[in-house]
Amino acid sequence: MATSSQDTSNRGAGAQRPAVGETVTHHYARSGSLAQRLLDIAQGLRGSGDPTVDDLAPLDHFHMRGVEATAEFAEMVVPKPGQTCVDLGCGIGGPARWLAAHCGVQVLGVDLTESYCRDAGLLSRAVGLSDAVRFACADATRLPLAEDSVDLVWTQHAAMNVPDKAALYREVARVLKRGGRLALHDIMAGPEGAPHFPVPWSSVPEGSFLLPSGKIRELLAEAGLTELVWHDHTADALAWVHRRRADLEAGKPRPPGPQVLLGEAFKQMSSNLTRSLEEGRVTVHMALLETS
Repeated sequence: MATSSQDTSNRGAGAQRPAVGETVTHHYARSGSLAQRLLDIAQGLRGSGDPTVDDLAPLDHFHMRGVEATAEFAEMVVPKPGQTCVDLGCGIGGPARWLAAHCGVQVLGVDLTESYCRDAGLLSRAVGLSDAVRFACADATRLPLAEDSVDLVWTQHAAMNVPDKAALYREVARVLKRGGRLALHDIMAGPEGAPHFPVPWSSVPEGSFLLPSGKIRELLAEAGLTELVWHDHTADALAWVHRRRADLEAGKPRPPGPQVLLGEAFKQMSSNLTRSLEEGRVTVHMALLETS
């Protein structure tokens, strides 16, 4: 999910590269409008009646392990009814809707990709959550929010697209209330080199900005965020991938997922992500941090 538009064009090389924001948003917007396609698929799976948040969940959680990871993450974070939450890199709003429906929080989803924000709003209206979940197209390093205004910042698989992570975490600390929390579920750099491209968050290396978990933890601390929980979930992610592969090899039908929305290119991206996980090129982490 796109979250940052910082321009890192190489102005001294004779030819300018696209701004990072353009590279990232092009990557995510390539599939066009997704809302009606998703609703049609969910309706077909449901059979009758209007689709619900849980009907959409197999399709609209664009991160490893899908809604299973969202639910596990929420058990760790324990969002409270009535809290205000910002979902950074919200994509088409799956986790934002899940949090509103299952935890009773008020959510503002933020993403840099305009088509994702439009789809997120359409889907939220379709399941009756437009009063609880709103969306804004904005840069995560320059949020349209006041200081000390948010109880919880939630982000899943988003910081990979942000070049200036120090600015990202400073902005998170700025908008959080004292005692507010950052819930972070991200892919980070592994010790064995760059991932194989394309991957789900970027078609090319120029759109990917991974850092090792140790460096991420340093930047979070420098931003004034105190670590409460940190889990390396790489083994869990690999186990999930291997279970799905074994099921397919055993002849079980492929479960519905983002691949049915994002097309053939997503299959190669997923395959490269699996290979990168297996080779130690990327890692997956969940963390909970607090402002003081």
